[in-house]
Amino acid sequence: MELFSEIYNCYYQVVARILEEASQATISPAEMARIAEKYGYDESALTIIPHLLDGDWALLTPDEGGKNFASRLSQPVRVPFTSLQKSWLKTLLEDERIGLFFTDEQLELLRQLLADTAPLYDPSAFQYFDHYQDRDVINSSFRKHFQLILKAIEQHQTLKLSYYSVKGRLMEFTYLPCRIEYSAKDGKFRLYALYRRRNGWRMDILHIGRILKIEETGYYIEEPIDMDQFTEDSLCQEPIVIEISDDRNALERTMLHFSCYQKKVERIDETGKYRCSIYYDKTRETELLIQVLAFGPVVRVLGPDSFLNQVRERVSRQQKLTISF
Repeated sequence: MELFSEIYNCYYQVVARILEEASQATISPAEMARIAEKYGYDESALTIIPHLLDGDWALLTPDEGGKNFASRLSQPVRVPFTSLQKSWLKTLLEDERIGLFFTDEQLELLRQLLADTAPLYDPSAFQYFDHYQDRDVINSSFRKHFQLILKAIEQHQTLKLSYYSVKGRLMEFTYLPCRIEYSAKDGKFRLYALYRRRNGWRMDILHIGRILKIEETGYYIEEPIDMDQFTEDSLCQEPIVIEISDDRNALERTMLHFSCYQKKVERIDETGKYRCSIYYDKTRETELLIQVLAFGPVVRVLGPDSFLNQVRERVSRQQKLTISF
């Protein structure tokens, strides 16, 4: 059984947004394509727009010139929640991490709205055996810091951070927070933040759990900053290359697992397998190594040699431990 009904999928959401704009003023095919590219997949515009323009989906009416279109609907599109979706949301409320993104008042309102809904499952039914023990502790201090960082990212405000380095030294710098990233493997939130130097900006990656204190500076950055520039600069020049089997739904599983990485995927025609090149931050190499090994025989590392040697070393070490038992 699918968790979310097909009528709630991406294509329906794209069409709903097109109809919403077309109800306020006529829109052109180019504007429809822009909406489809923003809220859909790469191929969404090629799939959706022809159906709308040709009248297969009789939802738009052309103007006198036939170049722009208006919505035929008299009311905006509203999609109600299903019982299954409500159960899923009720389950999410049981996760302590959801409190990082909402205020106490918002959480209480959500609990009231879902008071008569049973959770989809009990989170305590799951036992995790492959997680790190030093995961982030979500307490009131962590939550306060997290929400201050979220606010700073939205407002482009710099923050003065006091935090402990990897070696335990207390550091203090003023940063421009840019992005928060979560690692499910080690259960930690990372902050990508920019530090201004004389010759420009530098990107640092900080563990939010190591932050001791945050002070708002009241200083806002108005100049445009291209985050992709710093992300690309920190990527390794030579990606790791893996071969993905077509067994056990391996392609879908790996693409979901490695969704946070920049990658290139191509099908190997003669074997039916897939070759995937993953570009990653060098500081996260060990984490990526563990993630790749977790897929077992459905993923084979092809290179580079430096990464392949680490795989061999890990497998050899594991084999010795197994034999000793």
